[in-house]
Amino acid sequence: MRAFVMAAAIAVVSTGQGVADTAAGSWIGQFNGRTFVRLELRVEGDRLAGSLSIGNIQVDKAGALERVDEAPAQAAPLSDVTRKGSTVSFARKDVDDTDRFELHVTDASHAELHLVVTDELRKELADAGIPPPKPIALIRPR
Repeated sequence: MRAFVMAAAIAVVSTGQGVADTAAGSWIGQFNGRTFVRLELRVEGDRLAGSLSIGNIQVDKAGALERVDEAPAQAAPLSDVTRKGSTVSFARKDVDDTDRFELHVTDASHAELHLVVTDELRKELADAGIPPPKPIALIRPR
C-alpha cells in the first residue's frame, strides 16, 4: 500500500497536474445547440479565479433541462473559490442572491456543474413547484 501511495505522489509531482491544472481553462454547457453556460477558470499563483455566465434555465419535473436562455455576454466574477480533490467550489453574485456551485472535473474534457442546494433554497424551489436542477454537463470548447 505504501508503495502505491508513493508512486501516485510521484506521478502527480512529475506531471504537474493538480486540480487547478485540470480545472483551469474554458468550459461551456450547451442544450439544443444553445450555449447557456460559460465558465472561465484561471490559475493565479496557488489558487483558482474566474468568471461565470449562465442563462436562465427551466427544468422538468425530474430536474432535467427543459429550456435554456443563451449565456449573457457579461460574466460575473467568482468568489470564495476553493478546491478539494477533483471538485472546485465557488460562489457567484446574481443581483440580490449569491449562488454557490461545485465543478466536478471528470476528465480533461468533461465536467459537471452542480448548483449547491441549501435547505433554504430547496424550500424556496419546492414552494415554487420547481425541483432542484440536475448537474449540468460541461465540455471544453475546441
